[in-house]
Amino acid sequence: MPDRIADLAHEVLKAHGLWRLPVDPRAIAQAEGIVIAAGVYGPSFDARIEYFASESGFGIFHNGEGPGRPHGRVRFSLAHELGHFYIPEHRAALRAGVTSNCIANFHSHTERERQADTFASELLMPGPLFVSAVRRFRQSVCDLKDLCALATRLETSLTSTILRYCNSDIEACTAVFTDADGIAWAVASYDMRSRGMSYVEFGAAVPDDTVTAEVWRRIAAGESLAITGRRTEAHRWFERPRGSWVWEEVMPLGATGRVVTLLTPDDG
Repeated sequence: MPDRIADLAHEVLKAHGLWRLPVDPRAIAQAEGIVIAAGVYGPSFDARIEYFASESGFGIFHNGEGPGRPHGRVRFSLAHELGHFYIPEHRAALRAGVTSNCIANFHSHTERERQADTFASELLMPGPLFVSAVRRFRQSVCDLKDLCALATRLETSLTSTILRYCNSDIEACTAVFTDADGIAWAVASYDMRSRGMSYVEFGAAVPDDTVTAEVWRRIAAGESLAITGRRTEAHRWFERPRGSWVWEEVMPLGATGRVVTLLTPDDG
């Protein structure tokens, strides 16, 4: 299914003459005659697409940009709704009156929403073009500073860019997203999973003696932080790692109330 959805997203880009970066989801929606209505719809809402039988057309309602909802997040929400429009089973459900509110947390719990997330990622960051963009960096891989620069260039959110990077298997890496309650979710490359450095328990406390724990202590003290990194023992994060050390880079994610940690093997 993911490959089918990726192929569909790529077909859409090529059909609209948009096989290049960055991708503008608004241009695609407008070309399809989809009405876009930005507004203020409340904090627990990003976007929703609806079918209007009386008009035989579709419309996307979405929250505009604001604190905790940057430009890249809004674009991802629009691309997510386009997924519902283009995936045949989803469009049939829309015509039958099925709708759902999108919250761009990149960790959807239903298959339908995960499919739309996959479509959005492939639409905004199509695999071949994304890998080519990464290869332009000096080491042909990215640290958090590079991923910030890449997200700016692609006009994507940093969260979605990091997620795409890990899923592209460009290097062995695991990204862990934490909030004030502990570990929210994580994503790992295939190579990192093969090294036993992927599983972290969602909802668990941030491990002691890690850069991430230190960053959260500094946040609690009211400090303003940029990217922080150092070498960390792998067992601090993983139960049975096939390696002794990881490089741990950490940074707060703006006004989201979350912190992202990028872990890569560092055994020399």
